[in-house]
Amino acid sequence: MESTLVQIIRLYEDFKSEHSEKEGTNNLTSFIAYAQSMVGSSSNYSEEVNTENWKKFSRKTLLEMTAALVGKMGRYIDNYSRKNMSTTPIGSVDEFTYLIPLLEFDSLSKSELIQMNGHAITTGTDIIKRLLKKDFLAEQIDPADKRSKRIKLSESGKMALFQSSETLNKLSVISAGILSNEELLQLVGMLQKLDRFHEDIHKDHKDLQLDDILVSRKEELSV
Repeated sequence: MESTLVQIIRLYEDFKSEHSEKEGTNNLTSFIAYAQSMVGSSSNYSEEVNTENWKKFSRKTLLEMTAALVGKMGRYIDNYSRKNMSTTPIGSVDEFTYLIPLLEFDSLSKSELIQMNGHAITTGTDIIKRLLKKDFLAEQIDPADKRSKRIKLSESGKMALFQSSETLNKLSVISAGILSNEELLQLVGMLQKLDRFHEDIHKDHKDLQLDDILVSRKEELSV
């Protein structure tokens, strides 16, 4: 039997050959999602999440359970973050999620950063204002449009991320630390798949009513 490393290398070669022509898909998170789709069915589950336990439920019930549990997880994480985040330079998870993309991108427009976080414009603008006031973000003139400004991570912002890293690590551990690596791989892949779906809706159809969104994405939904 091939070693795990050899299996991963072969899987990555297959992934690269399938995604090399698709712009923006040849990256680590896309590979995780691909790996999950290819090996998820053979991964080991703990007894609590064994799929046999849920086969008796209808798809409608499973969808309702998923929506309720995903929402509940967000509330748990929010409650945990309130215990310690206020003691760090970064006062909230929202502020962290607005700073962290700017480690990867040299600069972003405000609308791009808000879009990444899935917030309403007013909410995202308020978060950015707080971070500018703390000097964690800096503004610069957009070279492509002198009337607009772009934002980037300041040196103070980088330091704030570093100083908050221990608390953020504790938050990530308490959030999902009981899952095995195999379960985390599956979870990240599935969540990324959902994120891409909802990000497209938020970008292109956020002003539509729920019924109209359902109609516009009917072919993708398994209902």
